[in-house]
Amino acid sequence: MNFLDANNQWTPEFLEHIQKSAKPSIKLTLTKEAAALTDSKVGGKPWLPPQMPYPQDEDGNDYLFLAQINWAQMPQLDGYPASGLTSFFVKEDDTFGLMDQSFQVLHFEEFIDTQEIDPFQPEDPDVYSPVLGGPYKVTGKLESQYVPHRDPQAVNYQLPTDENQVAYSKYWDLADASGSRIGGYPYFTQEYVNQDGWEMLLQLDMEGDNYDYYVSWGDSGVGNFFIRREDLLRLDFSKVSYTWDCL
Repeated sequence: MNFLDANNQWTPEFLEHIQKSAKPSIKLTLTKEAAALTDSKVGGKPWLPPQMPYPQDEDGNDYLFLAQINWAQMPQLDGYPASGLTSFFVKEDDTFGLMDQSFQVLHFEEFIDTQEIDPFQPEDPDVYSPVLGGPYKVTGKLESQYVPHRDPQAVNYQLPTDENQVAYSKYWDLADASGSRIGGYPYFTQEYVNQDGWEMLLQLDMEGDNYDYYVSWGDSGVGNFFIRREDLLRLDFSKVSYTWDCL
């Protein structure tokens, strides 16, 4: 197959071929714009039902609040909720709950919407968290992803190899799965985790601007939450899988 034409542009043949691998994904953008208590956001304070205690780990310590998704604020993604609020918590320890899988994902089909502002707080040096300060308001944009080189499904497609350095490099950029997102193909900094049969509920990548970081998982890391397709359709968030890695 010819990947590139004489001008180093993708050939129509290859674009038609790789389109078969396309998956919809919601690309997430974090900003310091003021966020309400019930907005989609990273960091800050979660919305919880009035009588619900704050989620705690097995030792009775409060979990770290990572993020919440207000699904009505997100583009519609097939199979994902169109409404409700999903919140993500992890344990405050050296591995953010990874080693003992100490984390919690809560979904509220109904919640009391409010315009109450969640005040921005700078990073607390006494709290070891992947989220540095916050809240950071989250917005989403629907985009199409192509299968990355490292994804197990890549064997089903004819992709450029490193024998064709130009096409190989261009395809890495075309199928870049990094960044914070919902759905689509996941990104890992180390060994690729085969998530066949699972959907990506949330990928929270390293985030920031020219001045400071918003999210930092160790050294240039990324965190991922996965859910089985059938559980997602039932809105059953009790068996979510969680992982993160860094360089």
